[in-house]
Amino acid sequence: MSAPLPYRLSLAPELERFRPEIEHACAFLDRCHPLVRASEANRILHYGPDAPAGAVAVPAGLFPGGVRVDGEGIHLDRTAFAALEDGKGRAPFLPPDDARRRRQGGALAYDALGLIFFLLSRLEERGAPALDRYGRFPYAASLAARRYGAAPPLADQAAHDLAAALLEQDDPPAASRYELLLTHDVDMLKGYHRPWEPLRNAAGDVVKRFDPMRAIRRLGDSYLSGEPWGTARDIMGASEKYGVPSRFYFMGPSENSMDSPYVLRLPRLLRQLSDEMASRGHIVGYHPCFATANDAGEWRRQREGLETVLGRPVREGRQHVLRYSADVTPDIWSDAGMTLDLTLGWPEVTGFRSGTCRRHASYSLRRRQTLPLEQISTSIMDFGLFGGKYRSLTVDAALADCRGVIDACRKFGGSLVVLFHTGQRRPPVTSFYERLLAIVA
Repeated sequence: MSAPLPYRLSLAPELERFRPEIEHACAFLDRCHPLVRASEANRILHYGPDAPAGAVAVPAGLFPGGVRVDGEGIHLDRTAFAALEDGKGRAPFLPPDDARRRRQGGALAYDALGLIFFLLSRLEERGAPALDRYGRFPYAASLAARRYGAAPPLADQAAHDLAAALLEQDDPPAASRYELLLTHDVDMLKGYHRPWEPLRNAAGDVVKRFDPMRAIRRLGDSYLSGEPWGTARDIMGASEKYGVPSRFYFMGPSENSMDSPYVLRLPRLLRQLSDEMASRGHIVGYHPCFATANDAGEWRRQREGLETVLGRPVREGRQHVLRYSADVTPDIWSDAGMTLDLTLGWPEVTGFRSGTCRRHASYSLRRRQTLPLEQISTSIMDFGLFGGKYRSLTVDAALADCRGVIDACRKFGGSLVVLFHTGQRRPPVTSFYERLLAIVA
């Protein structure tokens, strides 16, 4: 790839107070394509009205009217944004459906920089008026759901359009490369969360549901499953076959009913399992429990407890139940020295919650600064495709549903993150995973 093209960022005076957010979007652009900001560069990227002669001009839609700033950082002005989304703002915010109309010579037809920041920072999630039963921002409330009925890589498309204008190439080269991340949340260590639970549920199978065979299957799956060794070794073997490390994320010590208490009750077994994983070249990480997404103290206490049992540090992972607060959780992770967070994902749909298939820096909406923590959207999740909680697809239908995100990751040089939980031993999910690996590895 050729040397990066230097360019200078120029802002309309009214946008200077949003420089941290705009620079964050430009940093993503530079990471996606062979571009680099330089204060003395001749090539100019101008944001806002009154662009200098010869500059690549980007209209400002999100800033300044679509946001507000106070002592707690930057927020979305939902009333103003609704008008902006409907095309009633002073500049178009979303790209035209016709790709040929997105760029007209050296000018973009929409607010590509504002869109990148909006998506990567998860600005729309801060202060959302309605959350789901787990306290999460629901996919149905997102811009992607309202406008596209999916979760496409809009930030990648915006970066592509900006790079095309700056480099004067219709198909600018990508600076990132396709990678596959196989991740496995360990929600249960053995075939149960607590030893008495299978007995209680089996009694319900017999007494309430009049299904003794179901009770027998349940007890066998729980007490005779061979967990955790069986599926963990199968997963590691499959990953090793394709030369890709697996990433196993373990919970911290918790007695919350939404969590599994294996760190407290089975520390020796956990240590043995994690030692084998590490010895075989796989990655061990952290799966912060249910109550940690907004509680830095509890988050740190549990990580310290997990690291004590494992005997090694953990620096990447994913929040349990995908609980995430856009203005709190990334700050917790970054302040704790974590390097990679894969929490961002939609269980309801296969796609990119942060609008990109690429690795990207996280952003502190409270402090208004880029954080060293990296994030990637988890685009393919087993429990979102099977089981009936969100969807219940056939294997062929699930693979077809995943084709779009696989193609996007390959097109843009993105990171394809797959979540396949440990403890799964039966089709269709096991068959799906086997066939998926053959396609994506």
